[in-house]
Amino acid sequence: MFSTDKLTMIYGDRVLFQDVTLHFHARRRYGLVGANGAGKTTFLKILKGKQPPTSGIVQIPKDAKVGILDQDYFRFGNKKILDIVLMGDNELWKALEKKEKLLKKGEMTSSEIESLSEIEELITRKGGYRAESRAAQLLSGLGIDPKRHEDKLNTLSGGYKLRVLLSQVLYIEPEILLLDEPTNYLDIFSIRWLERYLCDYPGTLILSSHDRFFLNQVCQEIIDIDYGEMRRYVGNFDHFLDEKKKEVVFKEAQLESLAKRKKDMQRFIDRFKAKASKARQASARERMIEKLEEEEMGYQIFPSSRQYPHFHFPIHRPSGRQALTMKNIDKAFGEHSVLKGISFEVLKQEKIAIVGPNGMGKSTLLEILTDHLEADQGSYRWGPHTKWSYFPQDFHRTLSDELTLYDWLTGVSKEIPEQKVRQTLGKMLFDEQDIHKKVRSLSGGEAARLVFARIMLSDQNILILDEPTNHLDMESVDALVKGLKEYEGTLIIVSHNRYFISEVANRIIEILPIGINDFNGGYEEFVEKHEKDYLDQVSIKSEKGKKKISERKEERKERNRLKREIENLEREIERSEKEIEEIHLILSAPNFYDETPPNKLQEILNQKDRLEKHREKILNQWEDKQEEFDSRY
Repeated sequence: MFSTDKLTMIYGDRVLFQDVTLHFHARRRYGLVGANGAGKTTFLKILKGKQPPTSGIVQIPKDAKVGILDQDYFRFGNKKILDIVLMGDNELWKALEKKEKLLKKGEMTSSEIESLSEIEELITRKGGYRAESRAAQLLSGLGIDPKRHEDKLNTLSGGYKLRVLLSQVLYIEPEILLLDEPTNYLDIFSIRWLERYLCDYPGTLILSSHDRFFLNQVCQEIIDIDYGEMRRYVGNFDHFLDEKKKEVVFKEAQLESLAKRKKDMQRFIDRFKAKASKARQASARERMIEKLEEEEMGYQIFPSSRQYPHFHFPIHRPSGRQALTMKNIDKAFGEHSVLKGISFEVLKQEKIAIVGPNGMGKSTLLEILTDHLEADQGSYRWGPHTKWSYFPQDFHRTLSDELTLYDWLTGVSKEIPEQKVRQTLGKMLFDEQDIHKKVRSLSGGEAARLVFARIMLSDQNILILDEPTNHLDMESVDALVKGLKEYEGTLIIVSHNRYFISEVANRIIEILPIGINDFNGGYEEFVEKHEKDYLDQVSIKSEKGKKKISERKEERKERNRLKREIENLEREIERSEKEIEEIHLILSAPNFYDETPPNKLQEILNQKDRLEKHREKILNQWEDKQEEFDSRY
């Protein structure tokens, strides 16, 4: 479908990536991964044509429709929500505007009538008379209430604004779709809808995300930016992680083997170099050692650009058994009620995830519990010996831009020793030079880690975290998960990150229009039990959506079975290719054909032939299964 050729991006003396040549195919979904600052967003900007590379080219067909997620809310703030989606097709939108302008005019000249006829033809050709229903369908699928479709964008919260702009991209049904962190600020249910939509997407999809569950569900291939290079892996994110580990193990084994061969040769050289009769053989082995050292370069294991912070939340004094009690909490903003009749208790050491669609008041509830908002009605009471520490969703409000990192951190308590402050900053990946940086110079991920450093230094036994993973890369999320699993206090979290919730929470509280649904168990169990009801409410009103629940369930089961078969075949293809590559390495070894007995050589060549035939067979099976999947789903 499109490709990059020797693409290179260099900032100053830092190489983000170099000589990247990749081919992207139709009906394939690619996940772009790498540490914060590795170059994911830069690569997407280059593909979009919004940033020139240092060298190299991007080859996209001129007539290809490219969909790009625009997260500039201010550009559309005063526009109607439905109109913003229609603006995704710029040509159609301009035609609709011209038509409206001409019709408002009343009496028209002959040239204007002719122009109107041409406009009508264009609108018909582009399906303009069902445009509003298609736009409304997309908006509803992403959880935008049909009653709000005529409202202006600036009346929505940040999460809902993002959904509208996502609908705008999806509206044009692009052949190439580029998404940079599309799940940020979407609630869990909207992410599930987006997954289903993207899995059925017929074009080429490239997305960057820190949500590993989302990457696993959606992506068929992973492009990893690390070591200053980009590499493609067939399979989802978990498969990519397995392959990365296998690569390191394979390289270590090769290096060990090469080191042993070098050692044996060096022993021969040391023993026989002085003997005239063996001098020639010793000299030959010296040359072979040089070649082995060149070969070692190909197995070099570079330090990864990925870094893992260390989250540790010590408790100085545990709370009482009853950590928190809430009774009939109500909260409204004007005529819009966000919380109604919220009552539940929290016990010591429970790890609770509060879930529900955006706009249901999850963050509002946390703001009430931390005294940043007042409830309209109801009450809450913290239990004996409780001390909470809070990570708000808009955590930047807690920072002081003009202070240094060290000065801001010591604001927790002047009694904390300087060495402990420095150690805590180090755990959050800040070095000695960073300590004296101004807070305003930090990236989003760095600022989030700084806030966590302050929480780690605070005296607490309850953590209240609102969307803590939004600005963290996957390595930081993994580290945070580890820290929270080890945490011995009480945890209350709001998050859209399913991997995070699934790993950490042991109780789920779903906020409903009135009251709550209290589920004692992990998030995966919660989804299994409650997914059906939610799908009935928000599924797109298509023929698929009208099927009986049992039929839909069977269809999902069959789809997942076929998807698993395709993924297994992809793994088998990759295994075959690696085995063939290993044989090529053996065959290309110096003096291999001279030193290998004929029967052994024939055995290796036969094995190579068998592997190549097996790979061809698996490739044909993969093509058949992929074609079946594409035609059915």
